[in-house]
This record gives sequence, structure tokens and C-alpha cells, in this order.
Amino acid sequence: MRFGLFNLMNQFGIEQREVYQGTLDCVKLADRMGFDTAWFAEHHFSNYSLSPSPLMFAAAAARETRQIRLGPAVIVAPLYNPIRVAEELALLDQLSEGRAALGIGSGYQRFEFEAFGADLAERQDRMLEIWQIVDQAVHQNRFGYSGRFYQLPDVPQAIRLYTPRRIDTYFVSWSPAIIKQAVATDAVPFITVGWGDSKALAGMHDFVAGKYAEAGFELAGRRFAAQRYVYVTDDRAELDRVAAGIRYAGRCAGHMRVGAQVLDGHVIADQPLEGEPSLEKIQASVPIGSAETVAERIVAEVRANGITDLSCFMWPAGIEAKAALRSMERFGQEVMPLVTKALDDEGKKPAQEAA
Repeated sequence: MRFGLFNLMNQFGIEQREVYQGTLDCVKLADRMGFDTAWFAEHHFSNYSLSPSPLMFAAAAARETRQIRLGPAVIVAPLYNPIRVAEELALLDQLSEGRAALGIGSGYQRFEFEAFGADLAERQDRMLEIWQIVDQAVHQNRFGYSGRFYQLPDVPQAIRLYTPRRIDTYFVSWSPAIIKQAVATDAVPFITVGWGDSKALAGMHDFVAGKYAEAGFELAGRRFAAQRYVYVTDDRAELDRVAAGIRYAGRCAGHMRVGAQVLDGHVIADQPLEGEPSLEKIQASVPIGSAETVAERIVAEVRANGITDLSCFMWPAGIEAKAALRSMERFGQEVMPLVTKALDDEGKKPAQEAA
């Protein structure tokens, strides 16, 4: 079981300097706790996320950490020049002494694509070509490529990976061609359902499994990554604030998906979405609450969906950095041992009993 830390970097009721320093502090703590990977989001133009350049932030975090892997979750590939992605990824690997990971996706926010002058309808096809270019460049150190969108001369990729290996890659996009690329490169599907409950998570897992089947492959037996809100507290008032922060981020993402956000400067108005869950429903749906509640929900979802990599979103919008760090410490001290023991015990059961 691999634990990861997801950093969205919301700014909601706190100063920007707290967002950045708090994120570095969270990553350093995750490093000490033995987390596998720290992920950095990519979004633009609003307080939904103050992380427009995840590779830059990962490089900054590389100088503050020792063991944890670092990478974008995800590079919004259609907004990039593929040469720059490949070179900066390899540079991150050198600066981190072999700890770079890659998350790559096609993007979804109309607001961002329109501002960049990019065509949302082309996003999956462009992502595929960029992924193929980057994969070739970082592993074969050459750029030659001829596709529908990109034609590159066969020039060298000068920066090599710190150690020769296949860089660990996670992906978000589900066309048959993208899944074929994922299978060929042993990449890991990466899902999130935001404020959704276990049923929503299972539904997304089954959706991805169906997409694998359409492409002629099976998802079963492969690594599978999921992202979940995770927060440990016994304080009812704090739990209410956490749920409100989860709701705010969900509202932002929902409005930005269709270009319906209302901005005051760079701040997105906290306006309801049709059909959104109540705060009580959010509290009952995601792994937040007491250490025992968080552990039970994580174990149940891991078992039900074959999750091998759990990306923990541990700093909800509107929460102070010191509170997020306090929750993380409790997660490491109280929740991780419970989860690890439960999953280890499950693995030790005879096959018939486990079934």
C-alpha cells in the first residue's frame, strides 16, 4: 500500500504565503512519515489552486526532502510544449536525485483552455501525442516524432534521468488509445471523486475497468490509484469547517468545468451547485473524522476497489496550515498503523477465507 500526499493549494481565507510555506511543511512532514509520493496540482487563474507550475514546485520541494517522490498530479498536457515537459521532468529527476514521478492528464476546465487558446475537444488526442513524446524523450533521450499535432526533429534530449529506469507514471484520461499507451508503459490509472462517497468511488473504478475492457485489456491485477480527502479530528466544529472546505473546492471545480465560475479578482464565489451534497453528507462520505473512522473508511474502500496507491488530500480549503499539519501527524501516528495492520491481516488470510 503506497500513501501519497496531494497538494491542491487552495487559497480560501488565508494568505498566499501560508499556502506555499504550509504546502512545503506538509510535504516535509509526509517525507518524515514515510509517504511514497507528494503530488502537486496544476490549475490557473483562480484561488481554486495557486499551483500553475507543479514541476517548479516539485523542484522546490526536492531541496527540502530526502526520500519522498515528487511529481505533478497532473500535468495538463494540452497546455504544454512537449519538449519543455520532457526536459523539466528530467531536470526534476536530477535535482531530486531520482525521485521524480509523472502524473499526466488531458484537463477538463473550460475556463483554463479558453484562456490558453487551447481546444478542449482536442485534449485527449493532444495528451496522447505529448505523452508519447515525453516517454520517448526521458527514456531514449531523443525527440524525433511525427504526429497529427506535433512534428519534432530528431534532436537529443540532453538531460538524462538520475538513474536509468522507467519513470513511474500515473494518468487521467480514458480513450482507448490512451489506455493502450498506459498498458504499454505500465502506467497507473488515477481517479478522484471529490466529495463523493464509497459508492461513487466504486462507480468510477467500474467505469475505468469498463474503459480498459473496451480497449481490450483487464484492469484487475494492475496497480490502481485513487485520491481521497483525508482529515483526522475529534472536534465537531473543526469537522464542520473541513466539510465546508471540501464543499467549496467542489463548487469551484464544478463551476470551472463548464465555465460558470463567478470571480471577484481571482477569488471564485462560493455558490452552490445543483444537486450538491449537504455538509452532513460530506462528513459521512469521505475519510474524515476520528482516527478509527478514517481508518475504517480507507480500509473498506481499498479492499472494495483494489487500490494500491492512495493519494491523500489532507489540507481542505479554509483550514489553517497548522491544523492540517496536526491532522497529518495524527494520521501518521494513529491511522496508518491501523490501515497497515488491517490490510496485512487481510493478505495473510487463506484464499478461501479472504474470499
